Amino acid sequence: MSRPTYLPWVRAGLVATVTNPDPLSGALPARTTFQVTAEADTGDSQSVDIRLMGPGDVTAIDPGLVTGTQPTDGAIEVEPNYFCVAELPSADLPWMFTPAAPNQDRLRPFLVLVVVPAETNALTPGAADRLPVLHVDDASTELPDLAQSYAWAHAEVPNVAGLPAAAQPTGVARLMCPRLLVSRTTYLAAVVPAFEPGRLSGLGLPLPDDDTMLPAWDISVAGPVDLPVYHSWTFTTGDDGDFEALATRLRRVRLGADTAVGQPATVDAHAGLPALTDWRFPGALGSCPDPLPGTDFTAGLTALVDGTEAAAELPVPPPLYGGRHAADPTLAGTARTWLRRLNLDPRYRSAAALGTRLVQEHQEALMGAAWAQLGEVEAANALLRQGQLARAAGTAVHARLATLDAATLVQLAGPMLARLREPASGGTLAHRVAVSWVPRQLASGAFRRALRPRGPLARRTGRTAADLLAAVDAGTPVVPPRGRPDGIVTIDVQTPDGFPDWCTITPKTLQEYAGRPQPPANAAQWRDLVGALAAVHRAKPPCTPPPPAGGPVPLATARTAILAATDPHTTVPARIGARVTGPPGWSPADPLTPIMATPRIDTPLSRDLIALSPDLLLPGIAALPAEAVGAVPVNRRFVEALMVGANHEVMRELLWRGYPTDQRGTPLHRFWDRNGSLAGATDDIPAIDEHWTGDLGTHQTGDPSQVVLIVRGELLRRYPRTQVYAVRAEWVDGRRRPVAVPAALPLDDPAHPERYPAFGGLIPPDIAYVGFDLPDDVRGDADPAAGRPGWFFVFQQPRTQTRFGLDATRSENVPGQGAPDLSWPAVAVSPSGHVDLAGPLSDLVLPGWGPQATSADLAQWCEQKPYRVCIHASDLLAEEDTP
Repeated sequence: MSRPTYLPWVRAGLVATVTNPDPLSGALPARTTFQVTAEADTGDSQSVDIRLMGPGDVTAIDPGLVTGTQPTDGAIEVEPNYFCVAELPSADLPWMFTPAAPNQDRLRPFLVLVVVPAETNALTPGAADRLPVLHVDDASTELPDLAQSYAWAHAEVPNVAGLPAAAQPTGVARLMCPRLLVSRTTYLAAVVPAFEPGRLSGLGLPLPDDDTMLPAWDISVAGPVDLPVYHSWTFTTGDDGDFEALATRLRRVRLGADTAVGQPATVDAHAGLPALTDWRFPGALGSCPDPLPGTDFTAGLTALVDGTEAAAELPVPPPLYGGRHAADPTLAGTARTWLRRLNLDPRYRSAAALGTRLVQEHQEALMGAAWAQLGEVEAANALLRQGQLARAAGTAVHARLATLDAATLVQLAGPMLARLREPASGGTLAHRVAVSWVPRQLASGAFRRALRPRGPLARRTGRTAADLLAAVDAGTPVVPPRGRPDGIVTIDVQTPDGFPDWCTITPKTLQEYAGRPQPPANAAQWRDLVGALAAVHRAKPPCTPPPPAGGPVPLATARTAILAATDPHTTVPARIGARVTGPPGWSPADPLTPIMATPRIDTPLSRDLIALSPDLLLPGIAALPAEAVGAVPVNRRFVEALMVGANHEVMRELLWRGYPTDQRGTPLHRFWDRNGSLAGATDDIPAIDEHWTGDLGTHQTGDPSQVVLIVRGELLRRYPRTQVYAVRAEWVDGRRRPVAVPAALPLDDPAHPERYPAFGGLIPPDIAYVGFDLPDDVRGDADPAAGRPGWFFVFQQPRTQTRFGLDATRSENVPGQGAPDLSWPAVAVSPSGHVDLAGPLSDLVLPGWGPQATSADLAQWCEQKPYRVCIHASDLLAEEDTP
């Protein structure tokens, strides 16, 4: 959508046919009369005179006809140099009842907007069906000149490219009051009639007989005036200056040179340590000299912390900050450079002590947050401790099982044989017993109980169930061969018709076997046959049944499988592990070790540090001049030292209160308040015990260049929605310029030239800090050949609805940039504080300015464009402060 079009007036309907021009001052022409003739189909006609309705016919307007106001009702901190505006939904409404035609595109509206101080002018609520009444103390000093009312009402018509005129959206109308307001004053804004008939009609007074259209007031006549009010609201102005004035007022300072940041101090001799002089103690922001204390100081402090040397005034050794996290009990034996730097440099020991103090001052809230996260961990640890008891008891029982023989184990494990796999066949042990020559009843519980070692059967027979199982598995038949009764002969018959090889033949079966030949007739022959068969039988071995198929049970293999499956060092952890899941990364050597919980507390510590003292954020911050902006790098060593001290103290307090911890966790990960960043709230440091391997100050997350803007003044307080961001610079004709953003390039693209704040906060009453994570050199190099143009910091006015007004301060003429913006010092102002078009402009050449200007011209000239200020980092950062 292109820019809208401003129109000086809009007429619609029958009133558009009025031809009498508006004289622009004094009385309007009388209401226009038209003669309307109606003709019938029969040829007859009738004429009638009608008059257009005028301002005196308007007794009120619907409240919904004022769709918006600037400022809004009840607003505070309103810019005194901006115009007060009432917006109407119909583009032709301000001129709808004006009985005149435009005069060179100038036409007075029938209603106007006035703004008066609420302290000296009263608004009386309307009674019954009457309008509220505004009692103006003095029209000459409070109200605008109605001879110029045409200039402060305009219509805005959208202009959508590609749409025909008939399809264009309808426009709106605006009434403006061009009055320079006084700071810190409450005002009453009201839409009132512009002509005397409208004023009298709204007050319920009779109209004059001559139907004159005089203005509702005359500023040349001093005295009070009562005005009926169609719509009203109140607001309060703030201090002088709009966004543009406040942004350009900011003074660029280099905090390292222009302010006293980090004053030198002296560390007195204590506990046998030598004194340190001219030491600069840092804060979370700002650069700091980097010398280490002398060897005498570090050696003495190492001995004190490690406890190898005691001091009379130190009954308890100083804490070893981060020792638990680093798993190093002493400083003398550690190889971690960050641990030595933190504990042996008094500046960073002080920062760690500050972290400890912050935890101590808020320990109840921190502990409450920690314990609130422990519910599931406590239940899990109860199961793990029960598992340890079960494993210990099971180990004793399993040791007894290991002394038993294989047969006894198989019988004891009878019910679980179906759940144990036999390696050779791939089936279960229960199936292996079922297909062996050992009857499955021998492995049953009932058989084991019947032949228990101390049972009656075992005492009488001297045999136990295990003995029988082992004997049968060795091949002893369960049922021994039976003897042959007299008269029965067992022979080996080889027959082709399917009889078994071994069979028992009686006389009857022999007769049947003989089959078709009949037995001998006399007994002597039968006896001879039987005798011959007996002789044959005596020459053969006894008839023994063949051994059963399936083979023996592999008792040795079964014993190994049973002992392995019942090992409590395997079974108990597996059982508990199915019910308990440890936190990510939790893999102790003993799976039944109680979980050492580390709570997650996302409270940023910077807010508590500032509440303790703003100087701890930036030493000497109170010396920052008013209406100033500066930049400082983040002191990464200070931040990391403070975070170590805070985590050290949290874990100590948790241990004291019985929390399951090994004191190596990192519950506090955040120093800066990053809730408002595009990336969301992210951590500033990783887990100390897992990822800290380098020097102090090298472990923070984010981009390497962390820079913080410090702004002191009214800009961000008055305009809290100001867009503050960083944009990459480029060289153009030997000068640095902000890089233009490519179209449709997403913000998360690494090639995007803009970076938005990563963290920030406020320091009452008038200091704000805004932090950035930038990928490379912020300050850049002054030589274009170096190829490092650096970055700009930008303050951009928030985009809201269109505002109108004049700049608070005079704008300078810049060659080649056209006419400067209109400002209050450049225009003539009436005694009531309103813009006087009859007066000349000073120091400005603006063609068309004056009484001949139309309201559309004035709308364009007075429209306030969004303003932004770009400040290069080299104007704010000293070379030694470059991160």
